[in-house]
Amino acid sequence: MFDGLLTIEKSALERLTNERRVSGSLPQELDDSLSQYGVHWDEIDQEYFSIDRFQHETFERLAEEYTRENYS
Repeated sequence: MFDGLLTIEKSALERLTNERRVSGSLPQELDDSLSQYGVHWDEIDQEYFSIDRFQHETFERLAEEYTRENYS
């Protein structure tokens, strides 16, 4: 189920990113609301990202890395 939500979230973030790239910005009220939900604009990559998704992916990568034989 979590993967399904990530797919929906990814699609929504892509649409928001495209809208911002085309228009140059989103209304401040929308940007503020997105921030409250953990969605932020990445100035370097020029895209919206979810801090929850970033943390999830980071924790998965670290768990995989530290469960390999050389860390046991």
